[in-house]
Amino acid sequence: MKFDKRIWKTGALAVAVTIVFAIFISRAAEWTKGFNSEVVVFGQKTNTGGPACVTGPSATEIIPHMPLGSFDKGLTKYTTIIQIVNYTNTAQSIVGSFYQQDGTTLTGVLTAGATTINKGVLNSTDLPAGAILVISGGGTSDAGLIGWGKLQYCGSMTISTFFELRDGRPNVNALYSRVGVAASAPNLQNFVIPRVREVATGLDVGFAVVNTGSTAANLTVELKDATGATVTGGSTTLVFGPGAQRAQLTKDLFPSVTEGTGRVYQYLKFTSQSASFAAVGLAFEGANQTSVPVDVLQ
Repeated sequence: MKFDKRIWKTGALAVAVTIVFAIFISRAAEWTKGFNSEVVVFGQKTNTGGPACVTGPSATEIIPHMPLGSFDKGLTKYTTIIQIVNYTNTAQSIVGSFYQQDGTTLTGVLTAGATTINKGVLNSTDLPAGAILVISGGGTSDAGLIGWGKLQYCGSMTISTFFELRDGRPNVNALYSRVGVAASAPNLQNFVIPRVREVATGLDVGFAVVNTGSTAANLTVELKDATGATVTGGSTTLVFGPGAQRAQLTKDLFPSVTEGTGRVYQYLKFTSQSASFAAVGLAFEGANQTSVPVDVLQ
């Protein structure tokens, strides 16, 4: 995405940030740069096992996309912040695992207050009644990387995640954007993400998908028009290794699709033989970014 509607303090900074965003797109992390968005979306819970629970069931939530650090040699920097709230009147346990895009361990970039994340693992931690645990990473000029996370917990908690993009220059740290991303169930198989496309304004929808399983899995993606027909050139099958993540804009997934003028309403249909996926969607236009629902097909 190209962001050309933000009013910058200097023309030089505007040019520099535009270049940075172009680089970020090429690294499949483009849809973390939205501006003027303050929403934080709470995740969906599903019973899938987890820590040994004294009270209440165990639930699992996936954070499908986590940008960390700088993708432009320190000009800007990204932070991912996860806020976990135990809103019950009893202590609850939580564990976590964090990975890179290829499914390998995400090491040495996350902190969790006084709690230790060692080699990408948050060991079982008791969160007191009413307490908050904050997990964060990035926010430095270190070379950027993309991760994803899995959180398992007992009882009832809320998990909210957001990205911050800040000026990376020394002693500046100005906030350029903050955007919330939805957590996902870990066992999606067939789901839909709505797409709104307008070439003239740059409006498009992006997605991040994770194979949460321990074996490779295929995911077929179809771009559907307003009648439900698959758009010419709008079908492909993606192959995911165990724990692999992919983030992409629709226009880049289907470059051969003929894009018309004016606004077009479509949707992405994802289908698989494996119930092992997690997903999140976002829409972009210029300097604006908003969350897009992921609807599970029955």
